[in-house]
Amino acid sequence: MTEISSASVEVLTSNSLLPLRDLIAKAREQQAQVKADLMEARGEEVQQRGELNRRKGSLFRWFYKQRIAELEVALPITKAEVERLASWEGNTKIEVSFESGDAAQRAYATAVRAFDVLKSSNKIWDVTADRATNQRVERSLTDRVVNRHPVTFEFSSSDLIQFAGRAMRLQNVNGDDVLIYPGVAVIPRADGVFALIDVRQLQVSFQGVGFHETQSVPPDSKLVGQTWAKTNKDGSPDRRFKDNYQIPICAYGQVSFRSDTGMREDYMVSNADAALAFVEAIKAYQKALAETDASE
Repeated sequence: MTEISSASVEVLTSNSLLPLRDLIAKAREQQAQVKADLMEARGEEVQQRGELNRRKGSLFRWFYKQRIAELEVALPITKAEVERLASWEGNTKIEVSFESGDAAQRAYATAVRAFDVLKSSNKIWDVTADRATNQRVERSLTDRVVNRHPVTFEFSSSDLIQFAGRAMRLQNVNGDDVLIYPGVAVIPRADGVFALIDVRQLQVSFQGVGFHETQSVPPDSKLVGQTWAKTNKDGSPDRRFKDNYQIPICAYGQVSFRSDTGMREDYMVSNADAALAFVEAIKAYQKALAETDASE
């Protein structure tokens, strides 16, 4: 089997987006530091408030007169620091403004609607490896054997980018999930490393697949024929195999993503029409972005 997977996240970023990636990475480092400082300040506030309440409620509070006075001065300062850090925490995230023309915005909205239909397909698989079939030896008419794993597509977001709209998330079994925003695809890794790929540089393609389905047939797929587990060249059942059985052939759609930086992902979808509509919508969006660039 030949593995189908993308290159390491470290090398996937488009050259034009390297400065933005580094800016977001720096903002994340700052945010982590602010969060740590905020946690410490909040702990100090709780400690000071608790001590002040205990000493003011003590029968011997007159012994603690000086300490009470110190705490009454320190507590408002600590509280102000907590408020300042909380405000900073909200400002350490990069807010990306996706500027594009009206045509590109409409095209992206169309892509989102197409994705909404696509994600509702009965079955979506991540194709992680494939190989050519030795049809003579394996007594099969299929020309390709694949490893596939059920995945989900959904609307989601990432803490990397503040965006009021909806990003399209594609689950990835043998790599990191892909989130498609206006103009940029984000690939975040669990350890915090991430890649940004210019949507205009994505090669997105559709291919119709006649798949020999040995599992249950998804209700939204189309049956295009029948074959046998073991066949002769003319498609008739090989009678030498006593327990030979029929296999339905389903019309699935394959959506492929490629980039010059090393992205390589294939998905198989039970609703071939939805897969085709999504790919066409993404291509129309890419065209609208290119036309916007040309007019500037």
